[in-house]
Amino acid sequence: MKAMQPPDTFWDKRSKNYDKRYKKKNYSLYKKTIDGVRSLLTNSDVVLDFACGTGEISLDIAPHVQKVLGIDISKKMIALANKKVRERQIDNASFSQIDAFDQRLESNSFSAILAFHVFHLVDDAPKILTRLNDLLAPGGLLISQTPCFGEKGWLFRSMISLAQKLGLAPPIRSLRIPELESLVSSTNFEIFETKIQYEKYSVQWIVARKVKK
Repeated sequence: MKAMQPPDTFWDKRSKNYDKRYKKKNYSLYKKTIDGVRSLLTNSDVVLDFACGTGEISLDIAPHVQKVLGIDISKKMIALANKKVRERQIDNASFSQIDAFDQRLESNSFSAILAFHVFHLVDDAPKILTRLNDLLAPGGLLISQTPCFGEKGWLFRSMISLAQKLGLAPPIRSLRIPELESLVSSTNFEIFETKIQYEKYSVQWIVARKVKK
């Protein structure tokens, strides 16, 4: 059994092939995701892309919003994202290697937050969701997409466990859909859209609004 790598090291090693795996391997899901995001945002939105990876989603939605900031803990992911900004000459997108708790991120400063394929990977999802809620302006949107492996069978979960032991997968929480929905709704969010977006991996699409106090 391999020693568990720190999350940033794990994702640094996979940065070069990340786009191929995430976008090119399943373009139909990717397009569905982008279309869903665009339908919810306007050109006045200031967007945070939490755990943005190499920035592909941020850059695809940038022409449709006022501004987008992508953040990720992986230095190499962020380097690739910033390279894309320069190559594509996009002036309203930027990327930083910081986490959600960085003090440079101000409360109530975003009208929408994207959180794709991340809630099953974090150590403390309620803490993260509470922080994302704090960063949103009142009435702001959380747009998320999360694999819920707890919905899959024993064999599938065993394969995931083996991949983790071999160092081929990061620590993964096998969420069930009701558990995920409860996590979101218990952190001052009101869910108004929830559906399975990709049956093979039980990827759940959830859109929620920050409850105005």
